[in-house]
Formats: sequence, structure tokens, C-alpha cells
Amino acid sequence: MGIRIHKKIGWGITGLEHDERGILTDSRVNADALLQSVDEVGTEYLKYLESRRDEEEDPDERFELMSIIGMVDAAQAQGESLWWPVTREDEAGRQDVLLVQPVGMPGWSRYDDPIDFAEEGALHGPIEPRVVPLERGIYPLEGAYMDSRDGRRLDPAAKRFLDRLMGLQGEDEGRQRYGRTADRLAESMGFNDAHHARQHIAPAVPADIRHVCSWLNLFTDPDMWLQLRPMLYVYWG
Repeated sequence: MGIRIHKKIGWGITGLEHDERGILTDSRVNADALLQSVDEVGTEYLKYLESRRDEEEDPDERFELMSIIGMVDAAQAQGESLWWPVTREDEAGRQDVLLVQPVGMPGWSRYDDPIDFAEEGALHGPIEPRVVPLERGIYPLEGAYMDSRDGRRLDPAAKRFLDRLMGLQGEDEGRQRYGRTADRLAESMGFNDAHHARQHIAPAVPADIRHVCSWLNLFTDPDMWLQLRPMLYVYWG
């Protein structure tokens, strides 16, 4: 195990299954995709995005693709190192974690920073890899939410109000009224009740993460991106 710290933010999953030899057996992940190697990540990803843009008829999807292309172009023009966007099973990392990052956001990875190293030792004790869920998403995408069943975007103001109502629920009659209001609000958002909403409201997965998954054919199910959640991943190597 090394002593150089890695910190990464992105959208990922935990709980990947392996056999007794440590070989990935998780049916959700295309194992061949993890063996790929692309020397010019930005250039190859741009080719994929431009091809998708040229085929896309939906104006909103086309605009998103053009925005991602601009972000990757800008990062390349500034001479940024565009890292491989998928992290899994690094030395001393957690074997069960898979993290996906946008190609055009090199600032979402940090390595061998002395302040990070000192902070981890002071605040978290022994050197152990850890995953921290980021329940509000990641800046500049904080506060955007989706229905995890189909990816439908949700009104963030309604989500905040629902959280407030559910926090006010209790045993007395007045607070039970908040629960009924929460259920009605959840119904207006497309859920059965407030509990059902809480099960299925998740931070929205950005378009760039979805396109990275598609570009690499990362998952066996094209809707697997719905299970990705924002997280901070800390490990040493």
C-alpha cells in the first residue's frame, strides 16, 4: 500500500460483487469495458460526442451535447490532463467501488496533496479507503434531483419543501397534518406518498456521466446510470 492520497468526486456505485479470487462477477458491469485503454481520452471522447450530436434530433439533448463538447474542448485548450473517467479497484482502494467522472472536469480528481494527507490523518485516523455520499450532488450540479425509476427531473423547490414537511412529522395531531400535506405534495410529484418519494428521489445524474457510460459501454443495462449516486472517494496508492 502506498502513502499518496487520492481524492475523487463523481457518480458511482458500491457493493460490486466478486468471487473468492477477487475477480469481478457483478452482472451489472461490463468487465471488458474496464480493460479498455485510450491514450487520448479527450480526443476519443470528443469524436464520440460529435457523432452523437450529429445524429441527435431532440434540441435539448443536442444542446447538452454541445455544452459537454465545449467543456472538453476548453479543458484541452488549457492543457489540462484529462484523466481516465472510471476508477475501480486501485491499489489499496475499495474493491467494491466503481466511480465515473466527467471527462472535462480534471479538477474532480486530486492526488498527493499534503493538506489532504494531513487532514485525513487528523480527522479520520488510520489510512483506510472511504466513500462519502454527497446527498445534494456536486457543484455546479448541486440541488438537481431526479426520480430514480426513470431519470425524470424534479422541481428542486418541491423536493426541499417535502423534506421540510417530513421533518415536522410527529405523534401529535398537528404534526400528523404535516404528514398528510407531505403525502399530497409527493403525489403531485408523481409518487404514491411521501415515503415512496423519499425512496426514489435522488441527485440527478448529469448528462456527461451518462455519455461516459455509453461511450465505454460500461454497464450491461443501458439504464444502469439511474443507480449511480454522487460521492467522494478517498484512497491511497
